[in-house]
Amino acid sequence: MRTAMAKSVKIVGLFAATGFFLPLILLAYYEMSRRFMGGTGAGDFLIWVCPTSIMSMALDHATASTAVLVWLMISVSNAILYSLPGVAVAFFVSLRTRRRA
Repeated sequence: MRTAMAKSVKIVGLFAATGFFLPLILLAYYEMSRRFMGGTGAGDFLIWVCPTSIMSMALDHATASTAVLVWLMISVSNAILYSLPGVAVAFFVSLRTRRRA
Protein backbone atom coordinates (compact mmCIF):
# COMPACT_ATOMS: atom_id res chain seq x y z
CA MET A 1 0.00 0.00 0.00
CA ARG A 2 2.84 2.35 0.80
CA THR A 3 4.44 1.89 -2.60
CA ALA A 4 1.13 2.69 -4.30
CA MET A 5 0.97 5.95 -2.35
CA ALA A 6 4.56 6.80 -3.25
CA LYS A 7 3.80 6.07 -6.90
CA SER A 8 0.74 8.32 -6.77
CA VAL A 9 2.72 11.15 -5.20
CA LYS A 10 5.41 10.74 -7.85
CA ILE A 11 2.84 10.91 -10.67
CA VAL A 12 1.20 14.04 -9.26
CA GLY A 13 4.63 15.58 -8.64
CA LEU A 14 5.72 14.97 -12.23
CA PHE A 15 2.55 16.57 -13.56
CA ALA A 16 3.00 19.56 -11.22
CA ALA A 17 6.69 19.94 -12.13
CA THR A 18 5.77 19.93 -15.80
CA GLY A 19 3.15 22.59 -15.14
CA PHE A 20 5.66 24.70 -13.20
CA PHE A 21 8.56 24.60 -15.64
CA LEU A 22 6.68 24.63 -18.95
CA PRO A 23 5.67 28.32 -18.79
CA LEU A 24 9.20 29.33 -17.86
CA ILE A 25 10.70 27.39 -20.76
CA LEU A 26 8.13 28.74 -23.20
CA LEU A 27 8.62 32.28 -21.91
CA ALA A 28 12.38 31.99 -22.42
CA TYR A 29 11.85 30.68 -25.96
CA TYR A 30 9.30 33.39 -26.75
CA GLU A 31 11.53 36.17 -25.45
CA MET A 32 14.63 34.90 -27.26
CA SER A 33 12.79 34.44 -30.54
CA ARG A 34 11.22 37.88 -30.21
CA ARG A 35 14.59 39.48 -29.53
CA PHE A 36 16.75 37.62 -32.05
CA MET A 37 14.35 36.62 -34.83
CA GLY A 38 11.93 39.52 -34.80
CA GLY A 39 8.97 37.74 -33.29
CA THR A 40 7.01 34.57 -33.63
CA GLY A 41 3.49 33.31 -33.12
CA ALA A 42 4.43 31.47 -29.95
CA GLY A 43 2.19 33.70 -27.82
CA ASP A 44 -0.94 31.84 -28.92
CA PHE A 45 0.69 28.52 -28.11
CA LEU A 46 1.64 29.82 -24.66
CA ILE A 47 -2.01 30.60 -23.90
CA TRP A 48 -3.07 27.05 -24.82
CA VAL A 49 -0.32 25.32 -22.85
CA CYS A 50 -0.34 27.77 -19.94
CA PRO A 51 -3.80 29.33 -19.55
CA THR A 52 -2.69 31.19 -16.45
CA SER A 53 -0.25 33.21 -18.56
CA ILE A 54 -3.13 35.58 -19.24
CA MET A 55 -1.99 37.25 -16.00
CA SER A 56 1.10 38.47 -17.86
CA MET A 57 -1.03 41.17 -19.48
CA ALA A 58 -0.56 43.13 -16.27
CA LEU A 59 3.19 43.35 -16.94
CA ASP A 60 3.01 46.04 -19.59
CA HIS A 61 5.23 48.60 -17.80
CA ALA A 62 6.37 46.52 -14.85
CA THR A 63 9.83 46.38 -13.35
CA ALA A 64 11.97 43.28 -13.73
CA SER A 65 11.40 42.20 -10.12
CA THR A 66 7.64 42.50 -10.54
CA ALA A 67 7.79 40.50 -13.77
CA VAL A 68 9.76 37.73 -12.06
CA LEU A 69 7.26 37.63 -9.18
CA VAL A 70 4.27 37.51 -11.51
CA TRP A 71 5.82 34.76 -13.66
CA LEU A 72 6.52 32.74 -10.52
CA MET A 73 2.85 33.14 -9.57
CA ILE A 74 1.88 32.06 -13.09
CA SER A 75 4.12 29.00 -12.82
CA VAL A 76 2.72 28.00 -9.42
CA SER A 77 -0.87 28.39 -10.58
CA ASN A 78 -0.08 26.40 -13.73
CA ALA A 79 1.53 23.68 -11.59
CA ILE A 80 -1.70 23.45 -9.58
CA LEU A 81 -3.69 23.30 -12.79
CA TYR A 82 -1.47 20.54 -14.22
CA SER A 83 -1.54 18.54 -10.99
CA LEU A 84 -5.31 17.99 -11.29
CA PRO A 85 -5.01 15.56 -14.22
CA GLY A 86 -2.09 14.01 -12.33
CA VAL A 87 -4.43 13.25 -9.46
CA ALA A 88 -6.84 11.57 -11.87
CA VAL A 89 -4.06 9.51 -13.47
CA ALA A 90 -2.71 8.51 -10.05
CA PHE A 91 -6.22 7.47 -8.98
CA PHE A 92 -6.67 5.22 -12.02
CA VAL A 93 -3.18 3.75 -11.62
CA SER A 94 -3.94 2.91 -7.99
CA LEU A 95 -7.23 1.30 -9.00
CA ARG A 96 -5.43 -0.76 -11.58
CA THR A 97 -2.79 -1.96 -9.10
CA ARG A 98 -5.50 -2.85 -6.54
CA ARG A 99 -7.27 -5.04 -9.07
CA ARG A 100 -4.09 -6.99 -9.73
CA ALA A 101 -3.50 -7.65 -6.05
